[in-house]
Amino acid sequence: MSKFDQITAEAPALEASLDAVLNALRNPESSGLRAEQLQALFSHVVTAYAKLRETNDGLPAFPRDNDVSATAVAIAATGILDAADMAVFELGMWQTLNP
Repeated sequence: MSKFDQITAEAPALEASLDAVLNALRNPESSGLRAEQLQALFSHVVTAYAKLRETNDGLPAFPRDNDVSATAVAIAATGILDAADMAVFELGMWQTLNP
């Protein structure tokens, strides 16, 4: 089996797994999703997005017609900055050095 055939064969399983994760995220109370699992997922998503963003500067964080509120973004950004032991000022400095 070629690598392409293997990836093609695994695609439906990956899509089903992703659908299951997305459903769990939509209903965290009833899905049994633990905080540790959410943290692990979030760290991997942030890392993967950062890698993609480095090669595709125009890649938006969210799809076009998303329902992510500014409040949710502020809460998540604050949590990310706290976890990285960064201040908003440091983020601003980084943004000026990396336009």
